[in-house]
Amino acid sequence: MYDSIIPTADTIPVHWLWFQVLLIATFFIHMILMNLLLGGSLLTLWDLFTGKLEKRTSGSIPTLVALTVNFGVPPLLFVQLLYGHLFYSSSVMLAVPWILVVPILILAYYGAYIFIKKSDKAPVLSKGALIFTSVSLLYIAFIFVNNNTLALQPGRWGIYFEDPGGWNLNLGEPTLWSRYLHFLLAALAIGALGRAIAYHFSKTAKKEKEIQIRRNLKIFAWITVVQFAVGSWFWLTMPETVWKTFMGESFFATFMMVTGWLLALLILHSAFTGRLKSAMILGGLEVLNMVIVRDLARGAYLKDIFKPSQLENMGEPSALIVFLLIFAVGLLAIYYMIRLISKSKTPQS
Repeated sequence: MYDSIIPTADTIPVHWLWFQVLLIATFFIHMILMNLLLGGSLLTLWDLFTGKLEKRTSGSIPTLVALTVNFGVPPLLFVQLLYGHLFYSSSVMLAVPWILVVPILILAYYGAYIFIKKSDKAPVLSKGALIFTSVSLLYIAFIFVNNNTLALQPGRWGIYFEDPGGWNLNLGEPTLWSRYLHFLLAALAIGALGRAIAYHFSKTAKKEKEIQIRRNLKIFAWITVVQFAVGSWFWLTMPETVWKTFMGESFFATFMMVTGWLLALLILHSAFTGRLKSAMILGGLEVLNMVIVRDLARGAYLKDIFKPSQLENMGEPSALIVFLLIFAVGLLAIYYMIRLISKSKTPQS
């Protein structure tokens, strides 16, 4: 049905499952960091306007930008390996907003540093920089949602022939706004959890530390409550063939969906009762669950169009081995840099 508009998929060097596992693993790390960055930025902006800004939780924004970008590259590469012929096609259709992501991200990075460095000397400039960074991150998230949804629906690609100028946002997608709001709320929830964790390890006085941890855990919990409604909206705006996959049509997909709901209930109990360690573990498991559910939903969308198992395996593992070695070295380097940053922020006695 779509053979005339979908490009031929490229070959891959090893079995597709290698890249599928790596995609989920690296995207999980990226999602944790992205949620901490976007959610943390928006919560910091709120604190700034309400006069409750705490530098100990806002000073990590520039570092989070760098980490999020670095850990965003591997999953993007694996998406291109497995779904490149779909992803590149959708990228061309919204080429202008898509390519603008790069300069806007660079400027957002500058804005994050200006916010930190000018907070005392030029507070108005600092506040403006944080607003710009936060709005930029919201824009980037919106464009990614547009691109990812358009890649899943080749039936909509005819819009390119109506307007080949590269401005074809997927605004007619029924799940666009529910999906965007769902991920935005997830970012706010994990951002609040991250701030609670930051306070736990800070040098703040014990009483103040406990107050801030409980405050942020309650934010985490209440946003999770809202997510029940938004998540249901998102789920039901999907095509019937997709949401039915999670309603018994696929045992594994249904199991993962039910697991996600149960984890959310456990999160509410842990967060409302102030149990940080439990909330942290459950929050991480929930993000991992949502990453897997997201991948299952993509498979349901493309069920009759394309499966990664159709990709031709060339049996050449050398490139994958080199990547894994470089990736391991990169992880060690990032860990070392984080250690250096932590030591530089530790008060000298």
